[in-house]
Amino acid sequence: MNKNLLNPIISKNLKIHNIRHGFFTKNGGISGKNNYSLNCSYNSNDIKKNVIHNRKFVCRYHKLGIENLKTVKQIHSNKIKIIKNIEEITSNYEADAIITRIPNIILGILTADCAPVLVFDAKKNIIAAIHIGWRGAINNILSKTIENIIDIGSNVKDINLAIGPCIGPESYEVREDFYKTFIKNNVNNKKFFKKVKLNKFKFNLPNYIFEEARELGVLSKNICVSNKDTFIDKNNFFSYRRNLNSNLDDCGRMISTISITAHKNDKKH
Repeated sequence: MNKNLLNPIISKNLKIHNIRHGFFTKNGGISGKNNYSLNCSYNSNDIKKNVIHNRKFVCRYHKLGIENLKTVKQIHSNKIKIIKNIEEITSNYEADAIITRIPNIILGILTADCAPVLVFDAKKNIIAAIHIGWRGAINNILSKTIENIIDIGSNVKDINLAIGPCIGPESYEVREDFYKTFIKNNVNNKKFFKKVKLNKFKFNLPNYIFEEARELGVLSKNICVSNKDTFIDKNNFFSYRRNLNSNLDDCGRMISTISITAHKNDKKH
């Protein structure tokens, strides 16, 4: 591994002393071929030991071990997993959002065009990681996650939210049936689409997430958008759609992570 390449994207609004987070690129790991280089998905054609090594590199960034990394079986749903114990095994739990307030747990979300969203309440020390594709978006996974965070004790005004690299509005071309699905759900969703040709539209996923967060009460100043397009930037990001267009039958996944640093009096793991 070239340590200089393991350089995650950091959101300014999540740069708080007891929080470590990062939207990792595809660079800095040891995988090869289509999975170059920091592939963190076991559901690819990559060698498992490579994925384990890559995940360990990410965990070292958090100054923790791989046993502290919690991921879930992402299924493009609105299901949420709340982790209450660091010993919990979550990898086979079907969900697309993870929440905890336990220190030294690394929450990890895997993406390759869908949007990774990291959330933090600085006053209550609650963190969340969310995987949002179009199915999760239309089924309100963001609002359900925010509601769960509030139920735990958060005030929505204290929530900071960062939207990581995902397929951008100039790259996300969809058919008319996709457009109609969103309009049927809410006619105001028209503003997230741009018609480009007959029966073809461009969808703005990051803006959709941004506006939903604002409508939920998250302050605009507390929302950060990376504005990095995974489809366009092939040097830094995996893209499922780009691979599909190139007739590549496999695609790696980036990982986005967040953790709370334990205080001196907290139990270390």
